Amino acid sequence: MGGITGTKGRLVLAAVGFFALALLIADVAVVEFAAVTQSQASDAVLVSQEQLIASGLQDNNGQVTFDGTDLPGETQSGIAVDAAVVSSNSVVAQTSNQPLDSAMLLQIAAQAVRNGAPVWADAVDSHHVPRRVYAVPLTTSTNSIQTLVVSRSVAEMVDAQQRTLLILVAVSAALLLIGGALSYWLAGRALRPVRTIAGMARSISERDLHRRVEVKVPHDELGELVDTFNSMLERLEASFTSMSAFTANASHELRAPLALMRSEVEGALSRSRSPEEYRRVLESLQEEVEHLSRLSDQLLILARADAGALVPAKEAIDVVDFLHETAARWEDMANKQGTRVEVAAPSSGHMEGDPALLRRVVDNLIDNALRHSTSGTPVTLRGYPGSGGWNVEVADQGPGVDPGDRAKLFTRFARADNARSRENGGAGLGLAISAAIARAHGGTLELVETSSPGAVFKLHVPNGRGEGAVKAAPTL
Repeated sequence: MGGITGTKGRLVLAAVGFFALALLIADVAVVEFAAVTQSQASDAVLVSQEQLIASGLQDNNGQVTFDGTDLPGETQSGIAVDAAVVSSNSVVAQTSNQPLDSAMLLQIAAQAVRNGAPVWADAVDSHHVPRRVYAVPLTTSTNSIQTLVVSRSVAEMVDAQQRTLLILVAVSAALLLIGGALSYWLAGRALRPVRTIAGMARSISERDLHRRVEVKVPHDELGELVDTFNSMLERLEASFTSMSAFTANASHELRAPLALMRSEVEGALSRSRSPEEYRRVLESLQEEVEHLSRLSDQLLILARADAGALVPAKEAIDVVDFLHETAARWEDMANKQGTRVEVAAPSSGHMEGDPALLRRVVDNLIDNALRHSTSGTPVTLRGYPGSGGWNVEVADQGPGVDPGDRAKLFTRFARADNARSRENGGAGLGLAISAAIARAHGGTLELVETSSPGAVFKLHVPNGRGEGAVKAAPTL
């Protein structure tokens, strides 16, 4: 196992470690249970033999016998149990071939007399055989204290325990090897999808984002990993597609005015011109420069939003003043188009947000509404509290938004119709920028479904400082 590295090796080592610990605990439990069971059985034999001998002891003037005969050397079932009767300073009777010497018998008997109760002891006899000893103090008819000591060899029991331990160790080692091999195989099989995902991740480039991991896995953590990885690839593919489209559209928007400016400059430099002709060229160049300035400003806002750096400088905004001031700025434009901006403002109220950014959102919405409004119909600017914040709606009574265009309404460089064209000052970024500003405030910008003619856009700005202050917009 020492050569195994990585996640697979750690999993195998962890499994083997836990398995080894479980086997160790099981082995110790089995050995201890066997030892306790055998010890209890052995002790029960000694107690039974002691009671049998004690009931048949006879003391005739210091001559101790068992029913007139020598002390028995085994139980009725044939188990060898040695016995001895010990007085205060000598062994008065014992079985033939008593393996315990007199000194040890006297010592154990003395301990029982001092305790005034039976004692248990483990000893090694003269043949170096381990024995279990049981001593019980007795009171004879002469009122002298004598002690009955019985013992038996536990060598066979110790040998049996050792054999049991060796068998358990051998079986545990075999099980550990089998468990380690099985864990290695299972870990390899379980991590195979991970290796597939890793290999695919190393081989995928921006041209292969359409690929997906197709590995049959159960609906567990690995299945969740595969689904998550495929979802990530799907998001990356959408992001790269959007970025490519954004780059192409931005290049097109920048190339057109630059080409026009170059044409005007080359034409002006091709020959001498009158002051009036130079003035016309400069005025044309000024219009294109203003268009490029607006476009670069819009692209900068979108780039900051994508990087999560569009952080609103929030402050308390008087809703009534905000709505009326915004409507006043568009009064002349509305009059030129034969319409007007009507304000439906509350009596009072404050919302928290960046005044400059929110003004830009409402300006974009009013500009779009005026472009689509028919002469004589008003554009309504309305503010009201709702959903833990404030809602600002801009409604027109124009032709509305075609259902086929709603999916791409907030897409960058998307033009729903010819009303938004470069000649009219639009690059298809107004609603995309407005939505990004709304998200930076932790709010939303949406097209409201209504049964009335026209279109209604609703900006929701939540109250509370810090809500959504650093929320990044979706990637390009």
